[in-house]
Amino acid sequence: MTNIVSIDKSRGFTRMDNDLYEALIGADLSGRELRVALAIHRLTAGYNQGAVKVAALYIAKMMYGSDEAAEKERANVSRTINDLIRQRVLYRDGGSRDPISFLPCNEWKLDPKRTVLKSTQSVKKTHATVLEITHIKERNTNLTANAVVAAVAPTATEVETEAKDQDSTSPDQPEASKAERIPFNRIQDLYNRICGDKLPQCLKLNDKRKANIRKCWNLDINGDKPFRKSEFWEGYFNDCLTNKHWTGENDRGWRAHLEFLTREENVLRVLEGA
Repeated sequence: MTNIVSIDKSRGFTRMDNDLYEALIGADLSGRELRVALAIHRLTAGYNQGAVKVAALYIAKMMYGSDEAAEKERANVSRTINDLIRQRVLYRDGGSRDPISFLPCNEWKLDPKRTVLKSTQSVKKTHATVLEITHIKERNTNLTANAVVAAVAPTATEVETEAKDQDSTSPDQPEASKAERIPFNRIQDLYNRICGDKLPQCLKLNDKRKANIRKCWNLDINGDKPFRKSEFWEGYFNDCLTNKHWTGENDRGWRAHLEFLTREENVLRVLEGA
């Protein structure tokens, strides 16, 4: 008796190049990134195509089934596609409506991950040892004022200071107000770190820039506030860099800046893959 399962050719099957197969097995991708990559492979190799024009909504439907779930996850899928393009797993020459394909595995530039064990204090002044992940994909942990915006790790002193600030809050202050405290400076630092080589540095957060960031923080999409998630700002800024017009490839040499990228109409364009 053999353990080899034969392929039922009557149902069809998709071949996968061995190098690609082994690269996907060994790649440090998030679950969503791997599922998107497999969907792209199904739509290219599965139909004997080198590249395919496909909307994020269609891939979301493949991943989540129902139209309602696909619509809710479309922005996340679009961001994941752009993240795979940035890491050179996928390639697309143009905008979101242009064909997409895989790059050779030896050209992939996957984001490194590293973990740091740090001893600090919790808000209640109880000693704790926490695992701080400075770059991790697809975490669903919501940010609060003393949380880490992806890959911008605070020092132990900063965490302690924020804990003291949290304790010094008036007991009469509503809980919702505490939860909506916004880490403006860390978002500014994250923008400068990711976009500073291609876009103008943000030297100061004035009232208008803070107002835009506050709108992003409170932006509600299908009952979710994505900009309160630890990885979302990093993914969003990386997505913005895929727009060639915004990075200076235009007849004026104009480049986008933090204030422009946090305007609601531009945020929605990026999230919708327009």
